[in-house]
Amino acid sequence: MKFRYIFATIAAVAALSACNADMDYDIVAPILSKPDASSIQASLQGDNYVISWPAGNQNMQVTRYANGTKSGTEVVTGGTYTHYAVETNVANSYVLKYTDGTNFSEGVVLNYTRPGAARFSGIQMSQLEKVGGYDAYVEWNPNPTATTTHFVATNGADRTINETLMANVTNYTIKDVVQGETWTVTLTAENNEGRSLPTTSSLRIGKTAIGYLSVFDTPEELIANGDDDDASAWLWFHETYPTGTFVPFSSITSADVLEPYRVLWWMRDLDDNSSAWEMPEVVMNATPGVRQWYKDGGSLLLWAHATPYIGTLGRLDMDMLKNNDNAINTAAGGYNPDVWKMACMLNCGGFVKDYSTHAVFRGLEVEDNGTTKLIAFKGAGWTEDHNCLFFNIPSALTGLGNQDEACLTMLNNKFGIYPLGTWDSQIWWVSQLNVWEAQQGDTDFQGTVICVGNGGLNFSMKNDDGTPDISAHPRNNAFQENILTFAKNALEYLKTR
Repeated sequence: MKFRYIFATIAAVAALSACNADMDYDIVAPILSKPDASSIQASLQGDNYVISWPAGNQNMQVTRYANGTKSGTEVVTGGTYTHYAVETNVANSYVLKYTDGTNFSEGVVLNYTRPGAARFSGIQMSQLEKVGGYDAYVEWNPNPTATTTHFVATNGADRTINETLMANVTNYTIKDVVQGETWTVTLTAENNEGRSLPTTSSLRIGKTAIGYLSVFDTPEELIANGDDDDASAWLWFHETYPTGTFVPFSSITSADVLEPYRVLWWMRDLDDNSSAWEMPEVVMNATPGVRQWYKDGGSLLLWAHATPYIGTLGRLDMDMLKNNDNAINTAAGGYNPDVWKMACMLNCGGFVKDYSTHAVFRGLEVEDNGTTKLIAFKGAGWTEDHNCLFFNIPSALTGLGNQDEACLTMLNNKFGIYPLGTWDSQIWWVSQLNVWEAQQGDTDFQGTVICVGNGGLNFSMKNDDGTPDISAHPRNNAFQENILTFAKNALEYLKTR
């Protein structure tokens, strides 16, 4: 594997310092001697970049920058620092300084860019029914940087597929998968410069039925008496999934009623200033059955004012959701001239986390403004502004600061929560739960929930006079197709969980 790195003493890194104010160096004469650049070794080992130096009695502070932006600082005891899972084509700089906890030496700077193809994005898996069983279908976005694709699929037991594909291939069918198996697919791109980091996805083979939850007993009653977003979502769902089922909460007497379903969708939109925290009696009566089904592996799409239901189910503590800052609006709304865009990349100063390649955003146009990545969901028109947002939950769960990368890591790995989308004013913190995913994490809820609390994802924008537009394809939002694409992506993603 080829790799490139250079050493530079502090006197020679003016350009590096200029690109980021955080990269300045001590002006006063340092108390500690600086590291000996000639004794520092660095190389790419697998996917990790390892820096080593002679171990002594002093600790080493290593600060990493990615494309000029500070990515984190670590104080190392011993003689080795490891940057795990190094992305290709990112200009990394590492500033090494001895420290005694108070004082710092002058620094030595290493620069390293891992060459190779970019990693794959947009990987998505789905289950195909056929006579006598199932196949698993895998697709992904084209990768113009790749010359070959390494495809590995395994059921984790007695079957593994390992193939090298041409770069223009963007799908693969795994034949004869078996109910109960979980298939994991890994894609790695390669060119003459090197390999990318792997991209993975998984699919649990099993039931595929999806249902549309409602507080009404029939679709006709919903359309006649329900909210326009709720009614329009059902009409689109029924058109898109002709075999999908209308599931009244009143019919759920136990988890057994829901056993046939892989995914349930509840669209709840309130515009009468009522409380989103208060669940209808029919919902509360059904909740024990829904909760058990969810614990057994059923997955939910909770949209708009349905998102607090995740607390009712017990996946997150309801008091924590209520007592931390939140923004929940149930008013009628009014005319809005602006385009509403949702950010799908955190930029917390010390680190960046890009969620734009998540399956729920597949096929949507993503705008990169240099600070974050944005997707437009609402154009000018009647806006209900029905945000249902929770703040500070990541810090409340982890006990860590909301600009600390360790907060996000623990939020993902321990609590199973992924903040996929935020308003662009909130990208600086791991705080706002806006559009978010709750996987199992360290809980006994085996299913996955996607919560859509973003007020821009209004399923049906009202007419300019405030009257409803009830339709499978509402016509007043210039970005309606983005909402429909997102809804389809979310349902299809949850079918893989």
